[in-house]
Amino acid sequence: MERKPPSSFGDFLAIARRRKYWIILPAVTVIALAAALSPLVPRSYQSTTTILVEPQKIPTEYVRATVTSDVTDRLHTIGLEVMSSSRLTRIIDNLNLYPELRKKSTMNHIIAVMRKDTTVDVVRDPADGKDSVGAFKISYIGRTPQESQRVTKELADLFIRENLKERDQQAQGADAFITAQLVQARQQLDAQAAKIRAFKDAHIGSLPEQEQANLQMVGQYQALLQANSDAIDRANQQRVYLQSVLNVQTGGNPNSPAPSSPTVLQMELAQKQGELQADLLKDTPQHPDVIRLKHDIAALEFQVQHAPKSTGKAAMSQMPVVPMGAPTMNDQLRSQLVSLSTEIKARTARQGEIEQKLRQLQGSIEVLPTVQTAFSGLDRDYQEMEKNYNTLLEKQQAAAMAAELERHDESEQFIVLDPATLPSAPYRPDPVLLGLGAVCGGLLIGLIFAVAVEMRDDTMHDADEVAEYLKLPVIVALPKCPPFPEGPWKIGTANN
Repeated sequence: MERKPPSSFGDFLAIARRRKYWIILPAVTVIALAAALSPLVPRSYQSTTTILVEPQKIPTEYVRATVTSDVTDRLHTIGLEVMSSSRLTRIIDNLNLYPELRKKSTMNHIIAVMRKDTTVDVVRDPADGKDSVGAFKISYIGRTPQESQRVTKELADLFIRENLKERDQQAQGADAFITAQLVQARQQLDAQAAKIRAFKDAHIGSLPEQEQANLQMVGQYQALLQANSDAIDRANQQRVYLQSVLNVQTGGNPNSPAPSSPTVLQMELAQKQGELQADLLKDTPQHPDVIRLKHDIAALEFQVQHAPKSTGKAAMSQMPVVPMGAPTMNDQLRSQLVSLSTEIKARTARQGEIEQKLRQLQGSIEVLPTVQTAFSGLDRDYQEMEKNYNTLLEKQQAAAMAAELERHDESEQFIVLDPATLPSAPYRPDPVLLGLGAVCGGLLIGLIFAVAVEMRDDTMHDADEVAEYLKLPVIVALPKCPPFPEGPWKIGTANN
């Protein structure tokens, strides 16, 4: 008869009740064997250290750090550096890690195993609304507690040193870069200043800042030109008058002294006043020539006020006789005519000089818009360069302060919060899980043995099996009776 394999939980439960010893004995054997062999299973120990991310000690409004990268990104970069093949190879050699594996495997495989045994977990700061990194944990799984502790401490030191190194390099690099840009900006600013100086030298008198001065000078030269022209006219009028007087005096007494008539005095007064106006345009009131002319004008005004009123022959007859050797009237007239001619010649030359300077000033004013446009372009470029230079100067000073901050360890740092732990219990395998596995394995093996024995047994144990295997109806089924106690049977009698 072919036995039907169990298909329900009830079938397995029935087999377990009938074949309980076949389950218990193999299970006990497996558990005892596992307990005996468990010391031979390799143990692994995990050590963990916690590193705190301490923020910058000095407020950022006083010193702004040049290293502004996120801690998560920097941890990733530092992790790649620390877990590089060269660094891990040095740690493996210095601490003599994986000695058995090094005898039969390549270094690349050993490095891959160490990377698998090392974990870095980021701890977020819930108090910070930005969910920033508050700390991170480094764990390593080693063969012994001491080994795992040493490796974990070495990895933590590497993370701290690499953070300081990376921040210092970034700060120094930012300082060097901004300093180089500042030197270049200073050279450009000096070159632009030299261009502006050369432009001013080439266009002196036509510069925008000289516009108002040029206009004032034009006004002064125009007034000076008018005053000089008026002086020339007065001198010409006086020369004509003196020439007429000389012509009249030619028939008179040639040895008579020059009369001091009011007309002549007034003409001399007008001449001196014209000279004073011309000198005041170019000299100050304290100038010696101006002071001299003021004295002459005051003397002439006094003479005009006290000059004799009568003229003609009566006045001439009353004049004293000129002594021998005194200048005659004609000589004085001729001398005055010579002086007037010299003055007119000098003032005419002065008129030409004034007109030439006036034309130069007017020419400078005419080209002023073109010069101003060119100068505005140069000045605008200089202002932009100066602004850029000042900005770079501020950044360079901030970068230098940030570099000093990094050198004095006042910036963001990694600080060991919890040192590397010394494991007291193995991380792998877990004793509880190992015991549960041995028990479950023993029970499973015992159940397999019980099912195997059950499948080889042809005994039918209940009415259902009889109906299942014989395909016949069951008429009577006797229950299993408990065993009778040993000894003679006793038949009791009923009491009437």
